[in-house]
Amino acid sequence: MFAALTSLLLLGIVPPTAASPLPVRALPGVELVSIAPPTRLQARLTMPKLSASGMILLDMKSGEVLLARNPDERRPIASLTKIMTALLILENHSPKEFVTVPPIAESIHGSTLGLLPGQRFTVGALLKGLLLPSANDVAYTLAIFHARSVGAFVQEMNERAQTLGLKNTHFTNPAGLDNEQQYSTPRDLAWLTAAALKHPDFRAIVGMRTATIFSEDGKVYDFRNTNELLHYNQNVFGVKTGTTDAAKECLVILFSSHGRLYLLVLLKSHDRYTDSLYVLQAVDAAAQ
Repeated sequence: MFAALTSLLLLGIVPPTAASPLPVRALPGVELVSIAPPTRLQARLTMPKLSASGMILLDMKSGEVLLARNPDERRPIASLTKIMTALLILENHSPKEFVTVPPIAESIHGSTLGLLPGQRFTVGALLKGLLLPSANDVAYTLAIFHARSVGAFVQEMNERAQTLGLKNTHFTNPAGLDNEQQYSTPRDLAWLTAAALKHPDFRAIVGMRTATIFSEDGKVYDFRNTNELLHYNQNVFGVKTGTTDAAKECLVILFSSHGRLYLLVLLKSHDRYTDSLYVLQAVDAAAQ
């Protein structure tokens, strides 16, 4: 984290004294692959030096791929998995429905909120816990709520991947825990994220810097978005981070430049924020 924030400071994104958070701003609506001309950026863009071994940069209006590095190579994706988990919940449930935390939540490790079996939350509250602090116990809670078992939910994840045309994506769990059979690609993740961004609730949540949720009995949970760029760059609007031993640092961000929206996916990075900022700088320079 120190190295990442140091990189942000060197690139002029983090103010030297960030005493108070920037004001919350709404995420713009996203309409992917509308009738829009190409950006004409591709001819002027050059691939910056990145530590990520897999990446793709997508124009969100035309669907044009502007930059790519090994975009169809399968890799572990860590908590980027939770984009699919959120999509299935949003497609099938109201944010106002109540969810009871199952016993398995207490045994889930890694990034968690510390949910207790029997607690009740709204779907909307748990989606914030899923996408901002990337809580694994929330992922399993939502999976069992929707499908009654983790296995059934994972089957739905893979079926939904097929319907979206994600040919190089496969899931074995709803949280993103390392498994040789859990993988995706930069291209597949870009299209998965585009599908999720069509949901207003998803767009709103991934653009939040902080959130507070309450269980039905009044227990309070405060947390911060794990995406450091979101806190310090006004042109970034989400979307999701992921980190495991096998996946290294992963990141999906939605950002604007000169009035146009772009989606960047980075996999197996050693410094995802510096990588991202190099891409943002390249886009800004090409768009001028």
